[in-house]
Parts: sequence; C-alpha cells; structure tokens
Amino acid sequence: MYHGLLVPPFKIIGRQSWVASQKFGIQDNGLLTFDFELPWVVKPVAEGSSIGVSIVKEKTSVRAALDQVFTLSDKAVVEKYIEGKEVQVGILNDTVLGAVEVRPKLEFYTYEAKYTAGLTEYILPPEIEPPTLEKAGAAALLAHRVLGCKGATRVDLIIDRDGKSFVLEVNTLPGMTETSLLPKIARLSGLDFPSLIEAILEESIMEGRRG
Repeated sequence: MYHGLLVPPFKIIGRQSWVASQKFGIQDNGLLTFDFELPWVVKPVAEGSSIGVSIVKEKTSVRAALDQVFTLSDKAVVEKYIEGKEVQVGILNDTVLGAVEVRPKLEFYTYEAKYTAGLTEYILPPEIEPPTLEKAGAAALLAHRVLGCKGATRVDLIIDRDGKSFVLEVNTLPGMTETSLLPKIARLSGLDFPSLIEAILEESIMEGRRG
C-alpha cells in the first residue's frame, strides 16, 4: 500500500540488469524472484494503449515478455495479476467526473481490444454497487492528488471480488478524441466534448496565473 492506496504487488526490472544477466548466462540472479504468485502482468513503465503488455501464466514465459518490454522501455514492471472488474475513473480539475466499466472480449484490455470495434463493451455507468464505486472514485482522486496531477486524468483500477480497488495507473495524457473514454465519462456527467476541452483549458490558464 502506498499513500493509503492499494496497488498490486510488483517489482521493477531495469534493462541494463536484464541485458547483463542474459549476456553472461546468469540463470538466477534474483531478477526473476518475486514475492507474489502467478499470473503476472509484465509491462513497460511508460507506454500507452497497452503496448508491450503481457499476462504471464508460466514462469518460463516471463523472459520473452521482458524482452518485448525492453524494446520499448528502459524499465519493466512485473506485477501480480488481480482478477476483477476493470474500472476507469475520470478526474477533471480535482473532481471525480464519473467512471466507465471496461469489459474486453479478449483476455484483457489489449491494444486490439481498445481499437477494434466490437471487441470491448463499455458500461456507463459501471454495474457496480454504489458504495464500492464511490470508494474506487475516492482512490482514483487520491492517486491523482498524490502524484501532483492537474487538469484531466484517467485513473485505471481493478475492483476485486472483495470490492477492493487496486490502482493500476494514472493516465496523465488520456485519449481525447470524441470516442475516447474520458469524453465518454464527461458526457455522462453532462459535459459534451467542447465543454470538456474548454474546462481543461480554463483550468490550465488559471493554473498558469497562479503559477
């Protein structure tokens, strides 16, 4: 737990350490020793649209997943896979706008699932008990604040079977087309696309003046 936020158990692996271990044929230097069980999610520390993300169910598959990540990023995150409902919360100017529940038809919310029509169902509002959804929103807002975010963000969470909200990531540059998730959430709250853009710009101008 960090800053009172639940996150999946994780480990960071650097490219240099990984390359050195492969170069010298080191089979067990602690890099692939984790304090959490399979399955694992392997992903770059900084990418978008689920590019480079894999779910590893066998330890023998983790090397290929890491090799893929290190073509994209200097660091990889290996974290415990949390089974549950994926919810994405929109934050605008330090306020929770609302949320969308994401139901991909593939194994997870992959690049293909995000950008191929019909491969993901978007539930607005999420079909989740109000108290649980409220806690998810509070967790999303706290994550936004502790990272010092301003303006608009989209916070991705998994709500497990016990109703616990695990923060996966904070998108500081969420998709901003009219069909992207943050505009969908905003529309449900009463903000059309032009109004959303205007609100973001107004806050940015005010922040600059407070500067």
